[in-house]
Amino acid sequence: MTSPTTPATRPWALTAEPPFPFQRDGAPALLVGGQVFNSASSSPKAIADSFAHVRRVGANVVLAPVSWALSEPAEGAFDFSLVDDMLAESRTNDLRLVLLWFGAFKNAASTYAPTWVRSDPDRFPRAVVEAKGLQAFTYEGATAKPVLSAFSADLREADARAFEALIRHLVDADPEGTVVMVQVENESGILSDSRDRNALAEAAWAEEVPTDLLAHVRATPAAGTPSRMLWEANGRVESGTWSQVFGDTPAAEEVFMAWTIATYVEHLAARGRAIADIPMYANAWLGPQPGQDTPGQWPSGGPASTVLDVWRAAAPSLSLLGPDIYVQDADAAMKPYATGIQPFFVPESQLRPAELVRAIGTYGAVGWSAYGLDAANPDGQLSATLTFIAGLEAEIAAASLRGALTAIVLEPGVEIENRSVDGVDIIARGARALLARMLLDAGVNIPHAELEVPAESLPHAQIAVPGETRPFALIAGTGDGGFLVIGRELTLDYFAADARVEIDAVQELIIDEGRVVNGRVLNGDERLMILPNDRVGAARIRLVRL
Repeated sequence: MTSPTTPATRPWALTAEPPFPFQRDGAPALLVGGQVFNSASSSPKAIADSFAHVRRVGANVVLAPVSWALSEPAEGAFDFSLVDDMLAESRTNDLRLVLLWFGAFKNAASTYAPTWVRSDPDRFPRAVVEAKGLQAFTYEGATAKPVLSAFSADLREADARAFEALIRHLVDADPEGTVVMVQVENESGILSDSRDRNALAEAAWAEEVPTDLLAHVRATPAAGTPSRMLWEANGRVESGTWSQVFGDTPAAEEVFMAWTIATYVEHLAARGRAIADIPMYANAWLGPQPGQDTPGQWPSGGPASTVLDVWRAAAPSLSLLGPDIYVQDADAAMKPYATGIQPFFVPESQLRPAELVRAIGTYGAVGWSAYGLDAANPDGQLSATLTFIAGLEAEIAAASLRGALTAIVLEPGVEIENRSVDGVDIIARGARALLARMLLDAGVNIPHAELEVPAESLPHAQIAVPGETRPFALIAGTGDGGFLVIGRELTLDYFAADARVEIDAVQELIIDEGRVVNGRVLNGDERLMILPNDRVGAARIRLVRL
């Protein structure tokens, strides 16, 4: 058994300095894949089926929940046999594994806490909220959901002991490092109200703000964060209760809840990392977002964009905070988390291949995960994008480290984008519109027709996800004057200020039985469509300077 004072070393490491590469035994890596549905890790057959499907769609990583209720059905009696099944299936399918600790908090509720916890409100008190509006994921007349209070020291200790047991189990059961990261809790926070109002929470609200938080706020540049602005608006008070320092508003109460929940999560993460040197993170239900503009409409106190600085100050054992992205404007959702302060990782996203490309190419993400990948279409464009990126991982990761990686996503109404990679200026245009114009110039008029692309979800999926119709590309400089491109429906042109640039050669890349291999050498008319319109393709492009 490893001593808690000497954490077990792991082959996976996430560096603490930009550009934050993930590394396995010193080699840079990217995590591209997805999370299985919440209940897919609750039985051996479901684990086997879902993990096999994740591999079938080309991923190199699977994210899967570990339920506290199933892991500790009786206090002190731990059963991690389902974790062992996940480890075995990950190895069978050549997948890396990210474990999601569904402990006391999941989607701002506590349904994954064991019965012995939920049935003892004296020892583990419930949160108390004032209903201040429509709560997400419920309806009038719905059965109540348990929501435990993060102010309970007993709850925090019980949760931490179970989390420690999980990490100790990994030290023994996973010495080779199948597990890459561990998520601590899931989309934590309080819904329907901006703060917990039970007796423990009321007492904490009346206490003085912790000196560590005040020191952090004072050290923040003027107007640099919402917490700093609240402090400034209340007269830059040097000490006092939460309302005296930050005010008596929902925003102030969100800071209060963020410090409470982040220190709760830190308690678990620090104890886990004392056992094994494994990267840990927390994920966020986005807030604010369209239709949710007040704390409590999103989980107040979770790692939302409004309190990221509070979380980072309170939970230094976490390697990163990641956004769960279910909004249409994924670009705006990524920006607050991809500032270069911490590594950037997208724990949950819709099945949208363009957003995978954007996360890695534009924002330098160390990884990206689609939610419900066990219902993704193996013939969809996301599957092809995952397969290409996973198959070319070393080359893409190396380009990212050199600052030679970029992405282009042509949003509706945008006709052209410009990038510069390795001293070459790249102009990207929508290929179908460009080809139609060139044919029209030659006297050929082709009728307009909607482009048919495969759906990203399987026919039986609860929520149908249509196929990606935006042109996009991931572009990696290869360091020898050439480029690796992955994407669809884009025409790329290359220029340099000091030379005439021509395309010397184009090597098509294709997917054959799940592997990326060389296809045709493209020349002549085929160079008009290096990236296909109706599917995702890839190619190596070599340039010549004259």
